[in-house]
Amino acid sequence: MDKLFEGIARVKFTEREEVYAMISAEQEEVPFDPKDNVDVNEGNKKGNVEVWMVEIEKVMIKTLRQKTRDSNKDYTKQSLEDWVGKWPGQVVLAVD
Repeated sequence: MDKLFEGIARVKFTEREEVYAMISAEQEEVPFDPKDNVDVNEGNKKGNVEVWMVEIEKVMIKTLRQKTRDSNKDYTKQSLEDWVGKWPGQVVLAVD
């Protein structure tokens, strides 16, 4: 994964083979919204890695955008130390 997406070392799968989170090289896990999980066996994605990887990319972008919006709203509601510990590193860098 790290050769395809900068900052993403791997993804996590459910038992039903749905991708539900991304994990950085530093082991920071960022879950997707459950409704956005990517079923790698659905329709034309079964056996076509390049098809479901494009969908994962879209979900990654959507997830980070939403987390960035949420953390921006949350920025002034707590101490900086607590805020930094609550949000993914990439989001903290973007919002701070």
